[in-house]
Amino acid sequence: MPDTPHPDVELARRASQGDDAAWRTIYTDTRERLFALLSYHIGNRDEALDVLQETYAGAVRNIGRYRGDGSLEAWLCGIALRRARDWKRRFLGRFKQTETLEGRHDQSLPQPDPDSGRRLRQALEQVPERQRSAVLLHVWLGYSYKEVGEALGTSEATARVHAHRGREALRALLGSSEEDLESPHLQEQKL
Repeated sequence: MPDTPHPDVELARRASQGDDAAWRTIYTDTRERLFALLSYHIGNRDEALDVLQETYAGAVRNIGRYRGDGSLEAWLCGIALRRARDWKRRFLGRFKQTETLEGRHDQSLPQPDPDSGRRLRQALEQVPERQRSAVLLHVWLGYSYKEVGEALGTSEATARVHAHRGREALRALLGSSEEDLESPHLQEQKL
C-alpha cells in the first residue's frame, strides 16, 4: 500500500496560493515548538527569534516544495535547523570563537532546576550537530524517524542512527539513564 500524503498538504496548498488564514494556522500551530527547538539549538532566545523569522520567510518562499511525506511542522523543523546552522557559521565566523559557548547562553531561559538545565545545554553543545538535532526532534519533540530524516535531509535509517548515537552521547555526558532522557527538561518547558 503506497504512503498517502500527510493531511497538511491541503493546508500547504492553500498557503502557497496566498491564503492568509492558512499561513496564520501554520504559524500559530508551529511557532512555540519551533522557537523552543531553536532556543536549545542556538542557546540564545533573541537570536532564536531572528532565526525563527528567517525560517518562516524561507517557508513562504518554498512552501510549494512541501510534499506531505511528514507533517508540515517537521518540514519547517528542517528549514529551522538549516537556518540555525547558517547562523552558527556566521556567528562563529564573526567572533572566531573568542568566547566559550557557555558564556553566550541566555540565562533567562526558564529551567526547572538551573544546574540541570545548564548541564543539559553543555551536554547538547558537545553532541555532534546531526545527533543533537535528531535527539531534539525525535525524543523531545516526538517526531517519527521518517519525519526526522526528512527534516535532516537523510533517510529514516540514518535518522534512527543519529538519534541513537545522540542519546548514547548524552547519557555518557550526563551520566543519565534511559528514563532521564525520555522525560527531559525540554518537555517540562512545553516542547
